[in-house]
Amino acid sequence: MNISNFGFNPSHLVHTTAPSYSQYQEINDLLVDENNGLDNPLPKLEETSASTIPAPVPSPISEEFQLSFQEGTSLTISHSQLALLREKSLYFKILWSGNFQETLQHPLALTKKDFTLLLNCLTNPKFKIPLEEIISAIQLADYYELTEVVKNLEEQLIDGYKLQRFESFNSTEENLVRLKEILSFAHRYQLNRLKNYLEFTVVSALLNQNFQLVDFEKIINHFSKKIEVLNFSENTHLTNAHLLALKDCKNIEVLYFKKCRGVTDAGLAHLVPLKGLQHLDLSYCENLTDAGLAYLKPLTALQHLNLSGCWNLTDAGLVHLTPLVGLQHLDLSYCENLTDAGLAHLTPLTALQHLGLSCCENLTDAGLAHLALLTTLQHLDLSCCYNLTDASLSHLTPLTALQHLYLIGCENLTDAGLAHLTPLTALQHLDLSCCFNLTDAGLSHLTPLTGLQHLNLSRCYKLTDAGLAHLTTLVALQHLNLSECRHLTDAGLAHLTPLTALQHLDLKYCINLTDAGLAHLTPLTALQHLDLSRCRRLTDDGLDRFKTLATSLNLEIVR
Repeated sequence: MNISNFGFNPSHLVHTTAPSYSQYQEINDLLVDENNGLDNPLPKLEETSASTIPAPVPSPISEEFQLSFQEGTSLTISHSQLALLREKSLYFKILWSGNFQETLQHPLALTKKDFTLLLNCLTNPKFKIPLEEIISAIQLADYYELTEVVKNLEEQLIDGYKLQRFESFNSTEENLVRLKEILSFAHRYQLNRLKNYLEFTVVSALLNQNFQLVDFEKIINHFSKKIEVLNFSENTHLTNAHLLALKDCKNIEVLYFKKCRGVTDAGLAHLVPLKGLQHLDLSYCENLTDAGLAYLKPLTALQHLNLSGCWNLTDAGLVHLTPLVGLQHLDLSYCENLTDAGLAHLTPLTALQHLGLSCCENLTDAGLAHLALLTTLQHLDLSCCYNLTDASLSHLTPLTALQHLYLIGCENLTDAGLAHLTPLTALQHLDLSCCFNLTDAGLSHLTPLTGLQHLNLSRCYKLTDAGLAHLTTLVALQHLNLSECRHLTDAGLAHLTPLTALQHLDLKYCINLTDAGLAHLTPLTALQHLDLSRCRRLTDDGLDRFKTLATSLNLEIVR
């Protein structure tokens, strides 16, 4: 596919003092003539609400203002339209201040057609213009400081590129030059969503499709000075030689190598020159070992490092992470050889906010003692760390910033362990699913956690109706999962009536629930999703009556 089919013209990228949308048009004008219904939408805009910024005072005999343009034409707009322009554009706010009536005598430095286009885009975010004209329209809107219009046009441009499968064009020299110019345009006008789309999707796809090293290097040479994000995830052809080709990408900040099995320790050595690297995903790069992590030590700008599924890593490898004191996100999930000694090497990483340790099956209570110093932690995943006991949770009490805690499948935890969570009042998301030894008494320790929004108690088989009574204080709960809590009955659902913020409730396999119990859910007017799968004692008649009583407008019932 040739990129010229997307209507991009390099002349669009030429900076002008006062860009004109009209001068860039290459197909029939969008606003054709007086017979075009879009040519003069201004009368329809008079209903636009007045700006919060005081508009200039109109003449006593009129609520309208006449604007003149550089080609000698004029246009009458309403007071509300003028106010909207002044509110949304600093350019027009400054232009139309002071002696306003005198300012109006001077022609605007744009055409009537350009002005009409801007007003169309401002008053109707869904207003569409042809793909090949959007770039020049963005320049125009940027010049007149209409940031909302620029944002909407940027989204429209991305949607247009996606619709025409922009990422699948061929890598001819002409196409590469033009793609580079579009990327430069995105950088120049700070169109970050467009830039991320072009880099993460288009350029990355192009590199992944051209895995012959000579072609790969040719493409990289076009973008090495600008590129900030590249995604090579699941590229089975990527080798250490390809990583060497990235050495001149000095502005690179984000690299994804998930499941790139051709990347080895030697390949990581080629990343050392990339001093600005902030985000590195090496998850499931199965051939990496402790020696490879040594090459990450100079990358002190790293904030996000994903090493999940790197099965060969051991405690010795984590020693190399100690200089990375800027790390905020570290994922070591499924690094099955890590032990308590390895966690000791994480203590210098005091900026950590997110730590993933799920399925690190050799961790014990002693290892978690090393986490007590990481007081900035907001997200901690200890799921399927089967050796953890109640003593583990005692080491978490200093982590008062914790918002997300995952303890899925920690089957040695008991009610006593949950008592250690009571100081963690910032918790918003708590997952205790498959903690088989928890009972009703354990839930009493959750009552102080009034900020909880997500609570997962699925497969906590010992819970009964009495346990749900302890949840009545958790009025911020939006998601509650009680699936497979098979001792729950209709009486238990009565304890949920105060939880009026609930949006998602999962009761599947709660086999003792009957039609009568559903009546307790009718006050939950925010409920949007209710899972009643395999609740075999419920009847169709009961569900029909519940639907009639339920006042939630968007309720989806899964049966």
